[in-house]
Amino acid sequence: MCRTILGSVALLLLMAAWAPGQQEPESQKAPPTPELDAAIQDEIARVDRAYVITATRRAERLFDLPYSGSVSDAATQSRSRTVQDTLRETPGVQLQRTSYAQTSPFLRGLTGYHTLMMIDGIRLNNSVLRSGPNEYWGLIDALSLDRIETVLGPASVLYGSDAVGGSVNAIPVRRRQYGESSWSRRLSFRFSEAENSVTARAQLSGNVGDTFGFVIGGTASSFGDLNAGGDLGRQPHLGYHNGFADVALDLHLDESWSLRLLGQLARVDDASRSHRTVFGVSYHGTTVGTDRRRNFDWERDLLALVLEGVDLDGFFDAMRFRVSYQRVEEERDRVRGDGRRDRGGFEVDTLGFGVELSKDTEIGRLTTGADWYHDFVDSFRDDFDALGAFTGSAIQGPVGDDASYDLVGVFLQNEVELTDGLDLIVGGRFTFAAAEADSVEDPNTGARISLADDWVSAVGSLRLLWSPIEELRLFGGVSQAFRAPNLSDLSRFDGARTNEIEVPSPGLEPEDFVSFEIGARARFGGLTGSVSYYYTLIDDLIVRQPTGAMIGTDLVVRKRNGGDGHVQGIDLGLRYDLDDNWSFLGNFQWVDGQAETFPTSMPIRATEALSRLTPINATLGVRWQTTDGRFWVRGWVVIVDAQDRVNTRDARDTSRIPPGGTPGYTTWNLEAGFNINQDMRVFAAVENLTDKNYRVHGSGVQEPGINLIVGCDVTF
Repeated sequence: MCRTILGSVALLLLMAAWAPGQQEPESQKAPPTPELDAAIQDEIARVDRAYVITATRRAERLFDLPYSGSVSDAATQSRSRTVQDTLRETPGVQLQRTSYAQTSPFLRGLTGYHTLMMIDGIRLNNSVLRSGPNEYWGLIDALSLDRIETVLGPASVLYGSDAVGGSVNAIPVRRRQYGESSWSRRLSFRFSEAENSVTARAQLSGNVGDTFGFVIGGTASSFGDLNAGGDLGRQPHLGYHNGFADVALDLHLDESWSLRLLGQLARVDDASRSHRTVFGVSYHGTTVGTDRRRNFDWERDLLALVLEGVDLDGFFDAMRFRVSYQRVEEERDRVRGDGRRDRGGFEVDTLGFGVELSKDTEIGRLTTGADWYHDFVDSFRDDFDALGAFTGSAIQGPVGDDASYDLVGVFLQNEVELTDGLDLIVGGRFTFAAAEADSVEDPNTGARISLADDWVSAVGSLRLLWSPIEELRLFGGVSQAFRAPNLSDLSRFDGARTNEIEVPSPGLEPEDFVSFEIGARARFGGLTGSVSYYYTLIDDLIVRQPTGAMIGTDLVVRKRNGGDGHVQGIDLGLRYDLDDNWSFLGNFQWVDGQAETFPTSMPIRATEALSRLTPINATLGVRWQTTDGRFWVRGWVVIVDAQDRVNTRDARDTSRIPPGGTPGYTTWNLEAGFNINQDMRVFAAVENLTDKNYRVHGSGVQEPGINLIVGCDVTF
């Protein structure tokens, strides 16, 4: 597959090199693209990346919003291995790696299905996502994106279930130069020594007058075994391959209306969950698995059509209508220590529909809409004996087979200026969720059963922004969030943590959250920064409880609603520009949380720390650049405290968390970049200069040792 993608990329380059056309004029600028608030968004997205659309569903300056968040830059995306890695220096975010192909961001102490990932506003989250860390964000190509917007804290009013710890929106690259017909080509390359990896992207974009624009691209990567720090050396069986392809087409129907088509394809092959195999590496006493193999293949396809109108003469000023189809497929190949083998997986086909309407009124900027996502889920598992003979098919795979899931929501939001300098954003959402599965295995009898359930939820949000002076913004508010039980909660029959088997758990109720937040942003001279404190109340958190039963050597666990809990924290980000050349940067994160769980098979609650609680961490750096900004160099240090606050289930996760918790660590890093001209940029970095052998809390694999990264980005 990787050869095919590389061949396609090469063919694309040859076509681009020899195709007749006109080089893109530098002076041409795009006319407003007909989309919500498009009169400003085209220039905003290209010039000032501090503007976001995720927080309120329209382009607004992040500095002027009562939310905590960030926007990635092109340099970060180019040097990062995955979408997840672009977030690693964002205040409020920490990355966990089950394997080097399975990276899961923790946003304000939460991960998995408590965080929401979107592509251009389309949910990547579906009904089979697990509660713990998962790898599916890696099915998005970072090099195909214009920017990545992160909004921390609950966003259930605008985006529904799962938007609890935070929401991330991956905004694809689009053609923004219009006028005389033209085209341009882009090549990107990244090499990493410690990862033994090579990534290459080719992209062709162009326009036909003011009417039609296109972007077509492809990315291929090959990752070898990872070279960890210290004396550990190469960690075996961590290599994998991935490939991506994408297309974005824009058709301007008239001055108000446009039609946009987005297509994406992702393939990841032979990704090993090595810590569960005999090839795992012990870290400060962690156990090594017994499987001979536990490899995964993932696929994702997306096709979306969006009709947008702006500056309309009707009742609404702007409208957006969206229809999407997305397929996510997973296949696992497992060989146990005794030679028995099973191949299992799932396929989720998701149809999505959405409408969004907005209007400026005397009482504020009203935004309303509705969305519906429907999952079709097939799941399977085939078993083989140690000699390779087929022994039968299970009733279900990781989740229930012949299943479906619906998520329907209606929302309303109003942005209003209460007084000069005081703004209010208030909104609410009503949601209906329903799950059905025709083929679920009863863990007690082994018989085929079915399940069906549905839930309703209503949430609200109120956020205030006070601007006492031009350089200062104070914000705060209260926001509700919820998460409806999904098919993974209700019907999962698969491995969970070390030596655990999760079995189906019908009858669950939604989780509820209420988050309080206060914060400030400031821009005084060369000093810019933000700080926020949040406190989130948790009710009916879904947790795993031991049943007391065993399947082989694995402990059987079942989901149930726990009790009350909370998570709180502080996120801090600062930058001080001493002059045109020198800058000092720093981030800080503190997270604390606990919830009532069931640590034993008895119906007795105990209050314990949240699972995989993010340790205290900070980043400090200094940056120097030439006066014209063409050359820059940055040095930074990452400091992470030890994490010894582990709950009962964390302590049993012996292949990922050392006895007594995960040790802290400090890494020193250096990078530089040079903009040769406006069309060519090169960069280099040396990470972990002291060759530290370390592991992020909750991970199953070490981080790289001394790691040389080089790359370039060329447009011609």
